[in-house]
Amino acid sequence: FDRPGKWFQSQPDKEIPKTLIISVFLNPYDWVELMRQHPINAPAHKGMEWSEFVTSPWERKRSNLDNQILDTANVQCSFGFSFEEIVPCKTNRDPSFDSFPLYELRLTNSSGPTGGAVGDPYSSLLELRADKIRNFFSFAEFEGVVEFISMRYEDLVMDDDYANYASDLTLPFPGIAGLFEKIRDKTSLVPDVDAGWISDVNGTFKAEALGVGATKLDPYYVQWMQEHVDW
Repeated sequence: FDRPGKWFQSQPDKEIPKTLIISVFLNPYDWVELMRQHPINAPAHKGMEWSEFVTSPWERKRSNLDNQILDTANVQCSFGFSFEEIVPCKTNRDPSFDSFPLYELRLTNSSGPTGGAVGDPYSSLLELRADKIRNFFSFAEFEGVVEFISMRYEDLVMDDDYANYASDLTLPFPGIAGLFEKIRDKTSLVPDVDAGWISDVNGTFKAEALGVGATKLDPYYVQWMQEHVDW
């Protein structure tokens, strides 16, 4: 693709080889809370309580460099975006740092209660998340993509609780070994068993847990999310 995987993607201009895409999604409760604690590429949203964070428009002001751009239709912005796709378009900050500001603008027209047209700021992080998931699922239709796997991050984490949720797994069995098995089902590629990929001894091929789970978060936050999140 033309830019790192966390950003919106479009069909690449150049032909891509036969490609398997794996999209991994963390549950919205932990994902939003982790973003609140560490608002990567969103410095305007630092230091907010959850109630403010989840309802604040996902926007910031244009940079001084942006305000000096005369030909916004043809300018090349960060990561190959157009001027109407991100804010800011230009900045002197180092893109390798989490504080590098990049607010993606609305990818599609909204038919929801908040309204909004392509190029408008998202009304909240939740709305951006929903649009991004739809964008990620569209990868399956990209020319050159031959297989597409979507899965929950939690299914890569092996722990005792998984015995109670086996019917909800998006993989043949939990853990990264389960992902390898699904890749084998999709591609007929066989991993090297001698490499120890099927073992979780000493944490081998066991994904680290992200977040704490909905049951350990503020119950008022969890209830609000249940009422407003677009899965």
